[in-house]
Amino acid sequence: MQYFIKYSNGKPDWTGIPAVALENYLWTEKTEIYPTAQLAWDEEHFYVRMEVMEQDILARYTGFCDPVCTDSCLEFFFCPEPDSDRYFNFELNPNGAMYVGFGYPGTRRCRLYRENFTALFQVVPFRKPGLWGVELRIPFDFLRIFVPGFEVKKGAQLYGNFYKCGDETVKPHYISWNKVDSPTPNFHQPQYFAPLIVD
Repeated sequence: MQYFIKYSNGKPDWTGIPAVALENYLWTEKTEIYPTAQLAWDEEHFYVRMEVMEQDILARYTGFCDPVCTDSCLEFFFCPEPDSDRYFNFELNPNGAMYVGFGYPGTRRCRLYRENFTALFQVVPFRKPGLWGVELRIPFDFLRIFVPGFEVKKGAQLYGNFYKCGDETVKPHYISWNKVDSPTPNFHQPQYFAPLIVD
C-alpha cells in the first residue's frame, strides 16, 4: 500500500488528483459508509481532501481541539520524519471543527496555535445529501514549529494513514486506508502507516 502525492501549483484541481478508498472496516461490523482521501503538495503546503458517503451524520462540535472523533470524523495522520515515530494527527468533523495533535504513540499532545485555525489551515467543510467532506491545507511553516528541519522535495518518502470514525454515531465505526492490526480501536499506531511518496 502506498500513495503518490502529486504536485500542484497552488490549490489543487482535485479532479486531477488520485483518490484512495478507505476499505478496511475495523473492530465493528462493516457499515454503509464509504470514505475516500486525496493528498497534494506545493513548495509551502500539503493539501488534503477527504469525503465520505454517510447517511447518519453527527456534527456537534465547532471548536479547535474539540473531541471531534466522537462525531462523524475524517482523519489524516502522518510522520514528518522518516526515522521517527512522532506523528501529526489532523481530525475534522462536518462542521470543520478540528483536533490537531503531535507526539509519540501513547503520549498524544495537543499543540494549539494562536492564529485562527480555520484561516491557518483554510478548512473548508462541504455537505450534500448523504455525503460530506473537508478540504484543508497544512503549511510547512506550521510543521517546522515542531520539526524545524522539515522539508519536502520530489522523491521524499513519508508515512501516514487516512481514517474515518464515529465513536458516538448511530452506528459506531472505524475505517482505515492501510490496515491497522490490533485487537481494540486505536488509530494511534504509526507502525501501521504506509508510504506517502512525494511525486
